[in-house]
Amino acid sequence: MSSTQSALEYMTAEISWGSQWVNLNDGFTYKLSAEGTRDSSQKSWRKTIAESPVLGGNYLIHAVPEMVGEVVSVWVYGQDQTDLADNYWTLMELFEQMDYRIRWTFNEYREYWRCQLADATMSRGQIWSHNQMALVSFQVPRYPEVSRERV
Repeated sequence: MSSTQSALEYMTAEISWGSQWVNLNDGFTYKLSAEGTRDSSQKSWRKTIAESPVLGGNYLIHAVPEMVGEVVSVWVYGQDQTDLADNYWTLMELFEQMDYRIRWTFNEYREYWRCQLADATMSRGQIWSHNQMALVSFQVPRYPEVSRERV
């Protein structure tokens, strides 16, 4: 494999909507943005710490992971302004669910995230609007446990 080739032949992200999966990387309605998506995760711990009145320092008694922060950025497309608006608002509804799953597939590897209501940053400037496209970046809080499988 040359340095310009990628071993990744297939990648998709799907979000649950009831009993269905909606493809966030179909290349027609939605396309994952390479900038920001899965670049980094934020993991922190909820800790119980004890301090002694006679000994220096503090002592970790117990710790559990907090929600993990992930970024998912999606380009939204439409055939015209009405189609773009429909696709945009549908995407917003998908990430505004109180509880949902995101399923990532990379070649023969798959992982599932259980997520909660996401914050969003939307970009629908004039130039993008003229080209029937928009960019939405979601700050997705997901549970620390990730289910993984080979497919």
